[in-house]
Amino acid sequence: MSTVASTGTRTGTNAGRRAAISLVRSARRRLSTVGHAVDRHRWGPHLAAFALALMLRVAWVLWVDRTEFVLNDTLMYHTNAQSIVAGGGFRPPWGGVSAQWPPGYSLVLAGVYAVAGVRPQAGEVLNAVVGAVGVVLLMMLVERIVNRRTAIVAGVALAVMPGPIMWTDVLVSETLFTTMFIGLFVLLAYAEPTPGWLVSIGLLIGLGANVRGEAMVWGLLPIVFFWPTSTRPELVKRVGLIAVVAIATLLPWTIRNVVVMDAFLPTGTNASHTLWAGHNPAATGGQVYPPPGYEDQFSSESPARELQSSKALRSEAIDFMFSNPLRELELVPLKLIHLNRGDSYIFDWVNAVPPGVAPPVSAIDVERIGVLADAAYFALLAFTIFGSAVLGRGFWRRPVTRCIGASFVTALFLYGFLYYGNYRYRLAYEPLMIVVAATFATQACSQRERHQ
Repeated sequence: MSTVASTGTRTGTNAGRRAAISLVRSARRRLSTVGHAVDRHRWGPHLAAFALALMLRVAWVLWVDRTEFVLNDTLMYHTNAQSIVAGGGFRPPWGGVSAQWPPGYSLVLAGVYAVAGVRPQAGEVLNAVVGAVGVVLLMMLVERIVNRRTAIVAGVALAVMPGPIMWTDVLVSETLFTTMFIGLFVLLAYAEPTPGWLVSIGLLIGLGANVRGEAMVWGLLPIVFFWPTSTRPELVKRVGLIAVVAIATLLPWTIRNVVVMDAFLPTGTNASHTLWAGHNPAATGGQVYPPPGYEDQFSSESPARELQSSKALRSEAIDFMFSNPLRELELVPLKLIHLNRGDSYIFDWVNAVPPGVAPPVSAIDVERIGVLADAAYFALLAFTIFGSAVLGRGFWRRPVTRCIGASFVTALFLYGFLYYGNYRYRLAYEPLMIVVAATFATQACSQRERHQ
């Protein structure tokens, strides 16, 4: 009887094993089918690049343990978001009302705080996710305008570039602004002259200007994109619709400023400070600040103090520009040098802590990571400059690459003349540099393979 029972047990066990094996084989077939489907729809490399970018960015955010802020843009965005969650609106650390920065990033950060609590690290994790999304968008862009191989190279390059990774740990608008900028190029790359598509482009331009005022120059890109292929009436209609939507997107903030600030401010008052830093007797080409006690001449009331200071700085900057033409010429190369400083300067933000507080990244790690970050950026800069020349007219005649070239020219004007040079301002342009560098690199490799 025991033998029969034992045999029955073995038979049952074998049947179970066969069932398990069948299930495993079935699961493998299904996974294989899913894998082929993913590859067929071209999302396999995109998902891998997204995972790599997200892992590196989240790891950086978790490793850099910062608990306090100094008085810089990070504190402003954090304070604004904290005040919005509490129902107080846009308020600086010293109280009153303010429109010094456009509202976009503060609102996004407030949304995170409303869900996760007022925890700066939650905002940094959001930066990490947004930065990883930017990698996928860049791959979609490059695959559309060049090819799949170049898209993979570009995606991996942006995923591992130290500069964009390091900025995710700083609560400033750079990462969000950069991803939105890439998104605009994706919209242009896949653009169709339909009202819905044009509305989407205008909406993204308006939202970008709500994050950083410089996005207002994005409005030039649709003109560059549609100009060669559109009749004049078509161009006017398309660009006009985009402009109307972009302006409408800015209206809520503008109306708020008219009511609360008693001033017409489509973006923010910080533009006057940025303009003055590039045009004043103490200008160096980089960031400079008004002398101590400068604002004591203005009202102590809010928002009058902010508005008076903004107006005075703007007037002084314009007067200096017209009164010192030779000095203005001397400042142009200095501004471009400051614009293209190595990414190691990001540690000025990462390690910004109050006096007496230990910086989150040690001096030896700053040195090691800084060397790597600088090498990566200067290599990208060299590939971009050389590639821009070697790729030739065939590359730059395409509608989207023509817009990339126009963006480079715009950046040189904004940060080489109009404002001042700052390495943080170029972050939004690094993905576009990667497009040029990756295209040059893959074409060079293809030519070498053909000659072997």
